Amino acid sequence: MELFGKNPAKQIMLSFVSAIIMGSIILTLPISATGTRIGFIDALFTSTSAICVTGLTVVDMGKDYSLFGQTIIMFLIQLGGLGVMTFTTGLFLSLGTRISFGERLGLSQSLGGSGQVMAKSLIKAVVFITFVIEAIGALLLFFEFNHRLPPGKALFASIFHSVSAFCNAGFSIFSDNLESYSHNIPVILIIGFLIIFGGLGFLLIREILNKLRSRKSRFSLHAKLGLTGTVILIILGTAIFYLMEYKKAFVGLETSVALANAFFQSVTPRTAGFDTIPQPALTEISLMVTMILMFIGVCPGSTGGGIKITSMSVILLLVYSRFRGRNSVNVFRRSLATESIIQAVTIFMLATFAISMATAALMLVEGGHSSHAIDPGWFIKALFEVISAFGTVGLSLGITPGLSVAGKLIIILCMFSGRVGLLTLAYGLARPPLHGEIVYSEEQVMIG
Repeated sequence: MELFGKNPAKQIMLSFVSAIIMGSIILTLPISATGTRIGFIDALFTSTSAICVTGLTVVDMGKDYSLFGQTIIMFLIQLGGLGVMTFTTGLFLSLGTRISFGERLGLSQSLGGSGQVMAKSLIKAVVFITFVIEAIGALLLFFEFNHRLPPGKALFASIFHSVSAFCNAGFSIFSDNLESYSHNIPVILIIGFLIIFGGLGFLLIREILNKLRSRKSRFSLHAKLGLTGTVILIILGTAIFYLMEYKKAFVGLETSVALANAFFQSVTPRTAGFDTIPQPALTEISLMVTMILMFIGVCPGSTGGGIKITSMSVILLLVYSRFRGRNSVNVFRRSLATESIIQAVTIFMLATFAISMATAALMLVEGGHSSHAIDPGWFIKALFEVISAFGTVGLSLGITPGLSVAGKLIIILCMFSGRVGLLTLAYGLARPPLHGEIVYSEEQVMIG
């Protein structure tokens, strides 16, 4: 029996759409709200944001959604973080349904793998890694939240924020997100490292665990690029944010607290969406760096989005190799496959085009608002919102709640394409070359 049919990519999109619609319907129920029922568009926005692990929201999570509604959102975040395909495959395997070779390959690639793996062992590893890390995070957060909240609320808040952080969702049941904890270094570090672990990818985490168990185990090139890129972005981002904000957003903070917030601002744009400092309070340079980090994202096969660290690494290595006059792209004593380079450049170009078109569309549909017409920074706010949605980040400069229905639908499409589109693109690019393809004689054109 075919689980995903002949075209896994289309079935994956259908699975996400089905989950989003089901979540939207549940969130519109009176039991999901604390007062007036949530409208369908707002529920659709929230459901899409949760399934696509983005974190953008048009309502106040802590005030407008009931405990039931928040629990549903947490489940949708978990579903989106692990991937609908993982849940669906696990369900069918538990029912005794056999899946094909192509479907096992698709599952592996969706989680960051490049070859066939045993579906059962992969799903067990993914679920085990996820729940162990989330349980540890929830336990550590409970000791901090318990200082301010009653034990029951502290427990739920700990579980919710641990799931949201590891799944790189950025949803918070606190009305000010994590801004009230901007002086709490333990909370900042716990949430920050949950985001980092979630952004590494399941197969990369498994490589790290194998390395810890056996010194003879070697990291793959994917793991080396992912880990190196992650460390560089965190260190570089922390330094830039600290230097740019120590006299502005971090003014009055102790050095250790300021460094912790700079570290968090470096981590959260890739692609979590929590904030300890209001984003509009940042300098323009910090906002630019934040948008770059949101665009890059995290590692393939993780719970986050963006074009991925490995894609950006491959593009930078390609440019470096051309400057050095080399035809091949070499790193860590390995030569990158031409197919990997083509995929990275294609994803970069498609993402840039999609963000440009979505930003233009958002400015067009929202341009009639008088407040936007007289706001010189509206372009930056619109661009920031689109990149945040496409990168499944969740950070905002405050325009999300005020968007029109058309604006909300544009952001919904950005979140969906950011979570599913690039994955679908990867499936398409991974197909074997066509047989009998006509090849013509080559001819060069002038470049640059």
